[in-house]
Amino acid sequence: MFILDNILKQFIEVPNDLYEKTNQQIIEVDDYLALNSSTKLVVGYVETCVKHPNADTLSKTTVNIGSEVLDIVCGAPNVRSGQYVIVAQVGSVLPGNFEIKAAVVRGETSNGMICSLKELGFDEKHVPAQYKDGIYNFSQKVTPGEDALKALGLDGMKLLLGLTPNRGDLLSHLGFAYDLASMTNKKVHIPKPTFKEAAHKHDVQVVLDTNNCLTYDLRVMDVVIKESPWWLKNALIQSDIRPINNVVDITNYILITYGTPLHAFDANKVNSNTILVRQAHQGEEVVTLDEVSRVLEPSDIVITDGKKPIALGGVMGLLESGIDDHTTKIMLEAAQFNPSVIAKTSKRLDLRSDSSLRFERGIDQKRVRIGLEAATQLLVELADAKVYSGISSKTNVKEENPWVELSLENVNGLLGTKLNDNELHDILAQLNYETKIDNKTLLVQAPGYRKDILIEADVIEEVLRVYGYHHIEGKKLQPNLLGELSYSQKMNRALKQTLVGLGLNEVINYSLVSESDIESFAKVGESVSILMPLSDDRKILRQSLIPGLLKNLNYHLSRQMSHITLFEMGHVFAKDVEKNHLAVLINGNLLDSNYLKRDIKSDFYTLKGILEHIGVTLNVSFDVKQSSNVAALHPGIQGDVYVGDLLVGVIGKTHPLTDEAYDIKDAYVLELDLSQLITTKAPMIFESISKYPSIQRDISFVVSKDYPISDILGIIKQTARKLLTNIEVFDVYSGSNIEEGYHSLAISMTFNNKEKTLEKLDVEKALKSIQNRLEFNFKAVFRA
Repeated sequence: MFILDNILKQFIEVPNDLYEKTNQQIIEVDDYLALNSSTKLVVGYVETCVKHPNADTLSKTTVNIGSEVLDIVCGAPNVRSGQYVIVAQVGSVLPGNFEIKAAVVRGETSNGMICSLKELGFDEKHVPAQYKDGIYNFSQKVTPGEDALKALGLDGMKLLLGLTPNRGDLLSHLGFAYDLASMTNKKVHIPKPTFKEAAHKHDVQVVLDTNNCLTYDLRVMDVVIKESPWWLKNALIQSDIRPINNVVDITNYILITYGTPLHAFDANKVNSNTILVRQAHQGEEVVTLDEVSRVLEPSDIVITDGKKPIALGGVMGLLESGIDDHTTKIMLEAAQFNPSVIAKTSKRLDLRSDSSLRFERGIDQKRVRIGLEAATQLLVELADAKVYSGISSKTNVKEENPWVELSLENVNGLLGTKLNDNELHDILAQLNYETKIDNKTLLVQAPGYRKDILIEADVIEEVLRVYGYHHIEGKKLQPNLLGELSYSQKMNRALKQTLVGLGLNEVINYSLVSESDIESFAKVGESVSILMPLSDDRKILRQSLIPGLLKNLNYHLSRQMSHITLFEMGHVFAKDVEKNHLAVLINGNLLDSNYLKRDIKSDFYTLKGILEHIGVTLNVSFDVKQSSNVAALHPGIQGDVYVGDLLVGVIGKTHPLTDEAYDIKDAYVLELDLSQLITTKAPMIFESISKYPSIQRDISFVVSKDYPISDILGIIKQTARKLLTNIEVFDVYSGSNIEEGYHSLAISMTFNNKEKTLEKLDVEKALKSIQNRLEFNFKAVFRA
């Protein structure tokens, strides 16, 4: 965004240190440059112009520059006597470091040069047609000898702002003036319109049939299409906008000065007295002003004459209702649209405009009417506009910025300042913030043009800008501070080493996901959506890491890769919640059979083994209890993961519908909440190694699949008590000779007594108790 000091002066007193003030307190300045770098240019009056005696294409002129009359040989075909022109005197330096010297041209002395706009550095696309092949001459009378750059409006400076996405308020000179006023404690002056409406009232009605149009204002007027005056053209050229005609140029000028996007329709091409704003129909086709045919979707906004579209709302007008040289009556529109809808349409159609950019960033609702009236004033002055009485106006939503709690203690705590209540309130007043006290709490509300002030930290940053970064006292770093990894950092690193050691590969996925990615998985709270997403696939902060891993699996499977084993450690988010999670996905074989000479198939029990390794690393004992809480997982092959009574995660196989949605198969996933697992350092418990021998026994029995294996193991541990030092399920079988709905479990148990040599009788007694409990609790049938 270019800020021209000549335009800025309309709204505020411009300080001499504008560049420094902007760079230090408003926003980074990418460039600060003169509107034109030429030197020693003056206005000249062509007193005589005759044909050069020795050249057919040259003219010999005498030019009065106030202090003297110069003889100048000119090659422009449009030079005439009686013209006021731009003269580069001997010693002048033009853009490109081109110095003007006295010369003899075909035998005639030439003491200077009459300049064209191209020679002043103007791009050819910005040069008016009548001056493309010749010199520029002033259309009005000017004083010979006057500074030509000043006469052209090129004597000022301009800033190129390095805008960030949150500072949409700086996309206009008025918005910049408001911020400059806050930093300099000056007042902003907005010129008041003085035009008079005609007695005749127009009969155009506005109907809003969509909530995505917040407000819509419309004026109707008769106009005369003609060329814009130089000052208007130059203002647009300096902002890299091509002048077209007075009406279009005025709408563009209001855009850069007031930040109000406007659009003018040729009223004689609109076949109705009703302007209807609605969502587009699926497949509706339009031709925009750039003469490109575009197919619309229901998410797009269109301005219609009640039947067919006449503009693509917030983005661009349509060719059939556009202004041309024969236009005599216009409808002038000023509106406010939903920023995210405009951003989506603009991106999908690959159609960017200066108006869509401002709509995407959000415009001040009050600025809609202000910009419309300022444009009407200029149309009266430059297009001989006859303004019909009345404004057709409709508003869906009365927009207000949120009230934000602000604590003086937090301000001083974060900034390291010592502001008191009065100083804080003075700064807030400079920023045009509204304030009020509610139950002894200070609430502040940013002005309508600051859409980015939403939380306390935003307000504190604004306070700091006014206070001045340079006023913050610097403090030296304390040399005695030693760097060390925190316990959670150490555990995170240890977990990664454990999982990599098991053959898994780490991935890092985007934190933004689609709505469908969070619908079926466990949630940590209320979803958080960003205001202006780049796409529907990247609009909501993730609440689970599993969807990202499923997409990774799909990516690899679609490229004929197999045996995918992945893990990710990252944050998940909800409103006022941010947690650190770990997710694991296995598919195919855990390890390549070429290495172990046998396959380790990825299944539920393999994943449970990985979970046990994680538990060893974190020094916790996990317990898996069967559940069916997560819709995206198979209801019969999933479980909740507990540490004691604390639910810390989920484990299971993906549901067939999930497999279909992500185009995958046979995925086993695990997700743990590390925020609950890694809180404080778990005590390391040491035990002496038993000096007495252990006894190992295996049991095998048939039991119904309705009983979770974890419950069976729990009963065994409870019965054997201290004698049982280790228990493992080493085989699960179902098939021939096993009744349907049942399976055979083979369990290995290790017994030991640290105080004495264990007798076989003690073990047999324990085994008998275990058998009795399993037969009674689970109707287990032991195999010989």
